[in-house]
Amino acid sequence: MNKVISVQELSKSYKLYNSKTDRGLDLFLPFGKKRYKNFHALTDVSFSVDEGESIGIIGRNGSGKSTLLKILSGVLSQTTGTMQVQGKVASLLELGAGFNPELTGRENIYFNGALMGCTKAQMNERIAEIIRFADIGDFIDQPVKIYSSGMFVRLAFAASVHVDPDILIIDEALAVGDVRFQKKCVDFMRNFKERGKTILFVSHDIFTVKSFCNRLILINDGKIEAIGEPDEVANRYYQIMFPKAESTEGENKSLPNSKLTLGEHVVNQYWLNIDMHASGVEWGHGAAWIEKLRIAGLKEPNIFSWRDSIEIELLCQWNAEDMLALCGEHGVIPKLLIGFRLENSQGWVITNFASTMLEDDVFNFNLDGSSECIICCKIAPMKLAAGHYFITPSLAIGTQEQLFPVKEYTNLIHLYCDTTVGVLGQMRLDYSIELVELA
Repeated sequence: MNKVISVQELSKSYKLYNSKTDRGLDLFLPFGKKRYKNFHALTDVSFSVDEGESIGIIGRNGSGKSTLLKILSGVLSQTTGTMQVQGKVASLLELGAGFNPELTGRENIYFNGALMGCTKAQMNERIAEIIRFADIGDFIDQPVKIYSSGMFVRLAFAASVHVDPDILIIDEALAVGDVRFQKKCVDFMRNFKERGKTILFVSHDIFTVKSFCNRLILINDGKIEAIGEPDEVANRYYQIMFPKAESTEGENKSLPNSKLTLGEHVVNQYWLNIDMHASGVEWGHGAAWIEKLRIAGLKEPNIFSWRDSIEIELLCQWNAEDMLALCGEHGVIPKLLIGFRLENSQGWVITNFASTMLEDDVFNFNLDGSSECIICCKIAPMKLAAGHYFITPSLAIGTQEQLFPVKEYTNLIHLYCDTTVGVLGQMRLDYSIELVELA
C-alpha cells in the first residue's frame, strides 16, 4: 500500500510564561535567565497511514490530538521530528475559520477553493453541488456575518469537503448543524471512504469511531499509548479513563462476609471494584454511607453489551444512633432503602430502581444490632443502546411513599455499552406481539 502520511519522532513544545512582562523580556533578552517553562504537547510521535485507510485518533481532553491534526494540516509547525503528507488535504478543524465575514457565502466558497489550490474553473463546476449540500437557500448571496451558527457551519462543511481532497482530517466536525444535516455529513464521509480516500478522524464518540475506522491511535499526555485494532485500543482508552478502578478477571471475589453468589445470568466473569471517594459527587447526611461497591458481569473494564447482565454489590454501613435520630426528626419509620438512578451522557434519566421496604430484623437500626449490611442489585439483561451511562447509588430511610435521602454518590459508576445491535431509542424493552384474531 502507498503511504500517504508518515510521521517520525514528531514533537511540539510551547513556552509558558507567568506574565506578559516575562514574555517581553524573553523576546528582547533571549540569552538572559530562563523566564518560561516548556510544555510538551506532543513527544516523539511516530506512525504512518496507508492510502484508503480510515484512522481514528482518541484520547482524553488535552492529550494532544488537535495539536497533531493541526501540524498535519499545516496550521502549526512541529518543534522537532518530520512528517510527510502526500496528496491534497482538506482539514475540518475549526469550521469556517478562514471565512471573511464581509463576503457572501458564494464568494467565500470561491475564496476557500482558492486556498485549497482549486482554479476558478474547477470551482465553477462544483459550486452548484456545494450550494445544494449546504442547503441555506437565498442566504448564499448574503454576507456570512448575518448567518446563524447553524448556517455558518453547514456552508463551511460543504465548502471544505467538495474540493476533491485525497485526505480528510476531521476534528469533531461531524456534529454540526441539525440532525438531518449530521446524517448527510456521515453519509458523505462513508461515500468518501468507499471511494478509497484517506480519513483521519478525532472524536470522543468511541462507538462512532470504532464503527467508522479500521485502526485507532490512542494519544495520552502527548505520547502514543497504543495503535491497532479498534476494540483493543478502545479498551485501553477506557483503562486510562478509569485509572482507579481495581479489576480482577476470572476471580469470583466478593465483599467481606458476603454470602451472595453469582447468579447463572451473569455470563462475563469480570469484576470491578469502585473507589467510593475517587469519582462522582458525594453528598448527604453522614449517618449512613456505602463503604465498598463492586460490579460483576462486565466483559472489559467498565464495558458491557446489550445482552449482558450485571450485579452491583454494596457494603452499606451506618451509625445506628444517628439513623434513629434522623428517623425521629423527619417522622419516617426506621427502614433502609437503596436506590439507583441511570442516566445517559446527555444527563437524561433513563430509569430509576430501588429496593422495597427491607426486613425488620435486619434494618431496624437497633443500637445493639448490626451496623452494616451487604446488598446486591441484579439487572438482567441491560438492553441499552450503545453509549455512555452513569449510575448514581443512594441511601434513604423510610418507605417509597415517605422517605428522607441520607447519602447520594452522583454519577459514581460510569459504564459504556458497546454493541452493534441497533436500538431505536435509548433502551429495548421485553415485549411480545401476537395475532389474537383475524377480523
